[in-house]
Amino acid sequence: MSLTIRAMTPDDIEPCYSMTQVLKWPHRREDWQLALQLGEGTVIEDQGKLIGSAVLWRWGDRAATVGLVIIDNQQQGRGLGKRLMLAQLEKVPDGNVRLHATEMGKGLYEKLGFISCGEIRQHQTRAVTTLPEVVIPAGLQRRPATAADYATLVTLDQQAHGMHRPALIDHLLRDGQTVLLQDDQQQIQGFASLRRFGHGWAIGPVIAAHFPAAQALVASLMQSLQGEFLRIDTDAALPMAAWLESLGIPQVDAPTTMVRGTPWTPQGMQAFGLMTQAMA
Repeated sequence: MSLTIRAMTPDDIEPCYSMTQVLKWPHRREDWQLALQLGEGTVIEDQGKLIGSAVLWRWGDRAATVGLVIIDNQQQGRGLGKRLMLAQLEKVPDGNVRLHATEMGKGLYEKLGFISCGEIRQHQTRAVTTLPEVVIPAGLQRRPATAADYATLVTLDQQAHGMHRPALIDHLLRDGQTVLLQDDQQQIQGFASLRRFGHGWAIGPVIAAHFPAAQALVASLMQSLQGEFLRIDTDAALPMAAWLESLGIPQVDAPTTMVRGTPWTPQGMQAFGLMTQAMA
């Protein structure tokens, strides 16, 4: 056995994509490219063959997320997942690190000091059939986000979950469709992004002061998606999940939110939708 643990490079995207295909995960090559662009990947090779991966994203001085933790099915039981996680966690020894765990992975993460603090509901449909009415809360107006909103969106995003993500917000403003709600004083009360992901489209992040604002943002972005694949990941403790069910967008998975450190308390804004389960 000749194991090598090293930094992920763009050349690793193809074998990482192949691993997710075997697992029937939806990630496209472009989704892997974005993950590596915004984060730091680690891979394990056995005699030159890539057999495992993990990606860490630093969101400010202390916050980070870990995701895309994958071990080749034929290599399970060798402790490789632990070695990958330790390689990532040693990069942020004093950081608040968040991840979303499968039932299979929870035991490992608990041994590494993570605690369960919630649950995510993954909702998706192969074809949107019901377009919800767009009801803008009184006193708010909807408009497209622009580059001029960048700094404010970074701040609101951080208020919701404690992660400082300027590179991500910049990407969403350039490559996605982002809408926001503002009040009569031009203060932004929420925003949401529609983007290509996996089998079709994803809506997220969805950041808002309250559920009616989040609902209006998602409904607005859904208007162009009749017959399209759509995925939204939301916190189980918030009312978004029940509303999505009512629209015929069922829950298909429910990973556990785990944190090594102190769970974040929202500061006026809440995350009604995630960017992805990996990046959160």
